[in-house]
This record gives sequence, structure tokens and C-alpha cells, in this order.
Amino acid sequence: MPARFKQIIAILCCVILQGPNPAYAANEELDASKMPAASMNERVLNIPGDNERPVVLQLTVLTPNGPGPFPLVVMNHGSDGQKKPRDNPRYHLTFSAYYFLSRGYAVALPMMRGFAGSGGQLEHHGCDFISTAINNAKDIRAVIQYMTAQPYIDGQRIVVAGQSFGGFNTLALGTLNVPNVKGLINFAGGLKESDCASSEQSMAVAAAYDGAHTSIPSIWFYGSNDKVFSESTWRTAYAEYTAAGGAAKLVAYGDFMEDSHNLLGFPEGLAIWGAKVDTFLTQLGLPSQLVHPEYLPIPAPPPTRYAAIEDVDAVPLMNDQERQQYRAFLTQPMPRVFFYR
Repeated sequence: MPARFKQIIAILCCVILQGPNPAYAANEELDASKMPAASMNERVLNIPGDNERPVVLQLTVLTPNGPGPFPLVVMNHGSDGQKKPRDNPRYHLTFSAYYFLSRGYAVALPMMRGFAGSGGQLEHHGCDFISTAINNAKDIRAVIQYMTAQPYIDGQRIVVAGQSFGGFNTLALGTLNVPNVKGLINFAGGLKESDCASSEQSMAVAAAYDGAHTSIPSIWFYGSNDKVFSESTWRTAYAEYTAAGGAAKLVAYGDFMEDSHNLLGFPEGLAIWGAKVDTFLTQLGLPSQLVHPEYLPIPAPPPTRYAAIEDVDAVPLMNDQERQQYRAFLTQPMPRVFFYR
């Protein structure tokens, strides 16, 4: 597993050389598992879901230090299609949470019913993606109702966001007109159902429904090399949403690493979406300033430009055997360290 900042340390020169980022399959927890050193005051709770369909939901709550009240963001998880919903891990390792903590928000990360520690079962409605998303959105609404009853939450300032399956559910939440939800943030949102042969068309139909039934502004982030949802799929969904009356801004940021579906899994993604979300929050009259930098990764230092890391001849080695050892070192996976004395 790659370190957040890949380094080679040459002891003789006391120089840090930055290595390239290796390619990994989409997995939001890859680099995000290196959590901030600062306390996130994590609480794992069991709370009631939609009261029309009783269930207990597992909820992770993260807050900055201090008593609050904090503005609230509800961040909704995606789904690892290679695992059963129950086997998906509890959602809490994501740079989206670290970003919002750095802006002074409390972060609520619910598990949808049937996922991880939440009760019930994931509900399937075939190609009726609208019903699937609305049912999930009702559970998200229950999370908001629970959180806004807490004394450390400012219930007047709420944002709802989500990644992949969670982004799809976030857009559906907009149709429920939950009080004081000011904005929606969709990171590569979408849905695929194994029992639906026309998932792309069903996504477009659901997007049109969402756009016609919400007045909450949203911002959408999609990349060109998304291995889950093709560019034509998400562009069609966006076109249907806005044509139906939805107020949305699309940030189409091109390729990201090997899979743009994993934008939230690496600190490099922050340079793409962080400033855009700052602007979006500012336009909504919500906090967007960096007040807790301890929750964000330390930026990598600029390159020295002294020599390329692969330039064996630039390393002060003594003989051909040591040069060969260094060449072998360059083939090793990250993280790696080369000692010479």
C-alpha cells in the first residue's frame, strides 16, 4: 500500500527525492486510511432510520475540537460491488471528511441499511432507480433529523454529499425538501443494478426526476477515466437533471490517476475539488475557510530539480556493484528507502 508521500532517503546527501504515484484500482480507503494525526473525536452510534420502515443505522460522527455548534455535512458512502453489502467496511476513511473537518464542520457518515453495521437489507427495485434512491434518501433524512437534535450541531447550516452510490442517494435526498439543507455535492454519483439491463437509461430517468423535484443547488464532480460510470453516462444524467430544472454545476476534470472514480481516495484529488467546493460553499453562505489545517495532509515540498530519481549516474556511488544495487532499488514498490554510507 502506497505511503501518502512517497520518499527515497539518501543518507549521504540528506536529500528527499519525490517518487511518482503508483497506479491502484479504485478504493477510497487506499491513501485515506492514513488518518490525520489530530483527533477527529470519532463516535460510532446506532440511530433510528426512516420511521416508516423501522431499522437501526450505524452512524459515524466526526467533529473538530470544541463544543460547537458546528455546521453539519452528511457524507454518504459508495459500495464495493465485489463484496456483499454487509461486508462493506464502516465508512469513515475519506479525504472528504478530512476536508470538512478542516473547515469546521461536524461530519456524519451513515451506513445505508444492509451495509456494514446497519440493520435491514439493501432494497432492490430492478430498473426503478427512483424508488431505490428515494428509500435510501429517507434514511439519510432520518440521520439529519437525529443530528440536528444534538446540541453540538447547528441545524440551520447543512450540506449533504456522497460518493458513487452515495452521490446518487444524495441527489435523491434533494427531492425530499429537508429543511435547512443548503447544498448537495455529488462525487461520481450513480447506480448499477445486476437485475437491470438498462442501468444507464435508468440513471438518466432518475436524474430527470431528481432535477424536477429539488430546488437545492448542487455541484457534480466526474472524471473521464471513471471505470464505473462512462463519460457518456454521467453527461447524459447531468443533461437530464438540468433540463428538468435542477440547479447544478458540472466539474468535468478529465483523467485522474488510473480511475477518476476514486477522486476522494488520494490527497492529490484535493487540488481538483477542494477549491471548487470552497467556492460552492461560499456562494451558499456557508463556512469555507481553512480553520483546522491539522486535518489536511501536509503538501509535498517542491521538486529540487537537481537530478531525476532514475539518474543512477547522479548518485554518488563508488562502484558498479553499488550502482546495480541502486538500479534494483528503483524497481521496488513504494514505500522504499535506500541507505548508502
